[in-house]
Amino acid sequence: MKPAADTWAYRVSDLTLTSNVALPELPPGNGSQPQASFHLASPAEPRPEASDWFHRWTLPSGADWLAFARHPSGYLLRFPDLGDFLVSTDGISVRCYPAAETPIETIRHLFLDQVLPLVLSRLGRLVVHSSAVLTPAGAVAFVGSTGQGKSTLALSFAQQGFPFLADDCLLLEEQDGRLVAVPSYPGLRLWPETVSQVFEQSPALTQVAHYSGKQRLGPASDLPFSLHPAPVARVYFLAESSEASVNPVVTIEPLSPKEALLSLVRYAYLLDMKDREVLREKFDRLGRLAGMPLFYRLAYQREFTVLPQVRQAILHHLEEGKG
Repeated sequence: MKPAADTWAYRVSDLTLTSNVALPELPPGNGSQPQASFHLASPAEPRPEASDWFHRWTLPSGADWLAFARHPSGYLLRFPDLGDFLVSTDGISVRCYPAAETPIETIRHLFLDQVLPLVLSRLGRLVVHSSAVLTPAGAVAFVGSTGQGKSTLALSFAQQGFPFLADDCLLLEEQDGRLVAVPSYPGLRLWPETVSQVFEQSPALTQVAHYSGKQRLGPASDLPFSLHPAPVARVYFLAESSEASVNPVVTIEPLSPKEALLSLVRYAYLLDMKDREVLREKFDRLGRLAGMPLFYRLAYQREFTVLPQVRQAILHHLEEGKG
C-alpha cells in the first residue's frame, strides 16, 4: 500500500486535519491552521515496537481488538493483524503502519472511528460513544456501547428531517455554563438488516472495513447533516435491549448526578488510562457535567417497527422539558 505524495486538509469535529492520503469520508478543511496530521507510512518503513503495554480492548471472544502501549515518541495503538497507529505524546500527530493485506478503506475506518476519538481525548477534549441529532429544542445525544442502536436511532430521526450530528463519536464542550454538541462528520455506519428495514430503496453505500459487514452511508446521501455546534437538550443513555419490557414500549427515566457521572465515565474515550493528572481532570469535568439536568435512561423494544414510537416519546419528552 503506497501513500500518496499529495497532502489534503479536512475538517472533523472542530479539528482541522492534514493527511497524506485522501479521506473521502470527511468534508474539506475551511482554511484554518492545521491542528493535527495523519500520515500513512511507506511499506518499507519498519513497524514500531513497544513493551510497555498498559491497556487492552477485547472482543466478546476474548481476543485482543486494540492494545495500548507507551512508546518513546508517544503511544502505540495496535490492531492485531490490521495495523499500528503511533500517536505523538501531545496527540497532534498520527502515523499509521498498516499490515500488508489491510485495505485502505479499513485503514481509514480504523483512523476515523477508532483512533481519532482517542486522539481528541488526548488533546484534552471530552468525547463520548454517542450518536446525536439536532431537534428544534437542541441537540439530542444517544450514548451506549457498540450494537445498542445509536446509529439506527440517529438514522430514524434524520429520515424525518432532523439533521444528524454524529454517529459514534460526539465531542462535547462546556460553553457559558451549557453543554454543547460539536458535529463529527457526515457518515453513518449501518448493518445491512438496518438498511433493508428502513429504506424503501437501498441508498448509495460503501464498505466500512473488510472485516465488517457494516456499510457506510456517506455525505452523498440525501440525509440532512448539520455542521454547526448546538446546545445539548438531552443525553439519553441506552439501556441494554434485554432491559426493555414488553409493556410499555418506551421508558425514559431521569438519572441522578451519581448515575450520570458513572455513565459518562463508562462511555468517555480516554487514550491513557494510567495518566493520573488526565484522569483527575477528566473526572472533575464529568462531575461538573453530571449535575446538569440533561441525563436520562432510555429503554425501548429493539424492533424497527417501534422506532416511530421511540421518536415520538423523545420529542414529547423534549416538549415537556420546555415547561
